[in-house]
Amino acid sequence: MHGIRVPQDVEQGMRLMRRSAERGFVHGMEGLGNLYMMGKFVPHNYNEALYWLRLAADRQDSDAERDLGLCYEMGFGVETNYAMSVTWLRQAAEHTNYVAMKDLGVLYMNGTEVPKDYEAAKYWLMLAAKNGNYARAMYDLGVLGSMGALGTNSQVEAFKWYHQSADMGDALAGWNLAVCYRDGTGVPRDQAKYIYWAGEAAAQGNAIAQFSLGEAYRTGYGVPKSKDTAMSWYRVAATNNQPHACFLLALGYLEEKTNQEAQIEAYRYMLQAAQAGHREAQFQYALACLHGDGVRKNYKLGAEWLKRSAMAGWPRAEFKMAMVYLNGLAPFPKDSTEGEIWLERAAEHGNLDAQFTLGTRLMKDPDVTRNPTEAVKWWRSAAEHGYAKAQNELGYAIEKGDAGKTDLVEACMWFLLAAKGGIGQAQTNLADLSSSLTVEQYQEASQRVRDFHPQPVPVLNPVKMDNDTDAPLFNMSSDQ
Repeated sequence: MHGIRVPQDVEQGMRLMRRSAERGFVHGMEGLGNLYMMGKFVPHNYNEALYWLRLAADRQDSDAERDLGLCYEMGFGVETNYAMSVTWLRQAAEHTNYVAMKDLGVLYMNGTEVPKDYEAAKYWLMLAAKNGNYARAMYDLGVLGSMGALGTNSQVEAFKWYHQSADMGDALAGWNLAVCYRDGTGVPRDQAKYIYWAGEAAAQGNAIAQFSLGEAYRTGYGVPKSKDTAMSWYRVAATNNQPHACFLLALGYLEEKTNQEAQIEAYRYMLQAAQAGHREAQFQYALACLHGDGVRKNYKLGAEWLKRSAMAGWPRAEFKMAMVYLNGLAPFPKDSTEGEIWLERAAEHGNLDAQFTLGTRLMKDPDVTRNPTEAVKWWRSAAEHGYAKAQNELGYAIEKGDAGKTDLVEACMWFLLAAKGGIGQAQTNLADLSSSLTVEQYQEASQRVRDFHPQPVPVLNPVKMDNDTDAPLFNMSSDQ
């Protein structure tokens, strides 16, 4: 079937496999069932798969028991039944199937199909790692340790298991080991060892490691700074469809503004990043389609990518959706209700343009019910993040009492900050206010300006992740 030392002949291989199964050879039964289950060399046939796997499982073949667990988990030829899946996995594990032990440990670690139970996870993963010398189980023990579930020195234990697994050639473990050295988790920080293990994982095909090496060369982290080498690693990662690498490749090509071939490559990679779920790439590709910038103008396609990015919770796309609906820009019809929905979503997700615009509409737009309290809330949020236009409007609202009370010192502070940010109207507002201030009040406002530090703008991962936090760019769980 594989063409090992003989010409490949799948048909002959299947005849021999079936003959061995029909004559009662248990591994032939399991092998035949697995081929039909996976659709390898033959079309998927779950009825055939279940027939042969059950025959092999009746003879306590642990691989067949594990395969049956997968069938019940994925609904291959049977109704999805997680209880039955766990039952078959446990039976395979008890019959010394180290892969099933690892699978069971991961289920307990993640709380998938069973209640989360770190002790049970540790038990099964330890069996697979120690008795089976199974590298992936060692890796998952490292993940368990990273969760703090391996005792008082959990991070140190995590590092040890990652190292042991990486030494056996597990690419995921190699990358997480690199991260330990980069972040000083369970081991002192060491740039050189970070680069070494990232390189090992990258050479084994780990796309995150490939992308991260590109980042290292782009920034000069532990290696000489080199844009060309960075782009080379991004290209390697892009062949594995790593979305961040595709996006940065696109940006790199876009820098070559006079090179038409580079522009074509840029939007090819931008589209690849968008298709891989990179929300900023989806937004940028949408703008390119809508404006005909680098690609042929296509309103329908641009609208589809813009909505896809916005629906995935990308604030810039949400704000753009708000503006096109509020203003009726092609290809969107004017729809104030829909526009307000998107504007509020963008503001809630931290987009400063949206917060300023929402505050302005609530305070000044004659077509919107006036709500000074809400307006000031959104202006204050944007102002505290350093948005100069919002600082000016907030200062004026505080001066006039629209913020609930009049505070000339605070108003002066916001005008000073806005003027510093280049808002000409703030200079006028400040001049008008100055005659109402004492020297002491102006000095206090100036001191507040010196003490002011803008709040950092929330950073979201461009590839949507749970809770949209500034998540690490590597996966801390595995069922492979």
